[in-house]
Amino acid sequence: MAEAVPWLTDFALRAGFKYEPEPDERWLRVWEPFVTLRNPIRYEHAVSTTGTTSALTIARFVLAPREGFAVGDEGWMAVGQDERFAARPGEAPRARIVAATSDTSSVFRDEASFPRVSTGDAAFDAIFATFAESGEVVAAVLNPSVRKLAIGWQTPIHFEIRPGGYVLAPIALRPDPPSLAWLVDAARVFADKVAK
Repeated sequence: MAEAVPWLTDFALRAGFKYEPEPDERWLRVWEPFVTLRNPIRYEHAVSTTGTTSALTIARFVLAPREGFAVGDEGWMAVGQDERFAARPGEAPRARIVAATSDTSSVFRDEASFPRVSTGDAAFDAIFATFAESGEVVAAVLNPSVRKLAIGWQTPIHFEIRPGGYVLAPIALRPDPPSLAWLVDAARVFADKVAK
């Protein structure tokens, strides 16, 4: 059972977020399975906020222990719902899902459930592996602003853009206030860039 962490309580109060040491996982589980990221065994220490057309939840995710390890790996994940990403009428559920990762380790990565696709952006493709049903989906969803932003972060990251929202998991962030503040800002900028 996760207990409240004082710095997270303070962070949430200052930022206008709701803090739950043990969040209701149903909201986070509907985004699974992830395209490139292993599914966690649990989520904890979530901060969340809602607006009139969007919602943002940031939580710690805990993976099952790897063979030979007693505890699982952990990381931060942002999940955003945004009306600007709404599915189009009659669109297949997987029609506009694009995932990308610059994570080269096998600790957090899972076997991608989509084929790898080139974006045609040599700088982005040198750093990120991109996955989608087709190159046409990538061209329609993953715009130059998003690619430039992701390269500029210079950190191992997984992201998914889907009808209705996005998932952003910068796996190297520390569990501290500056890292969480960075992720809140990064998630909001990411959503704005995707919606362009």
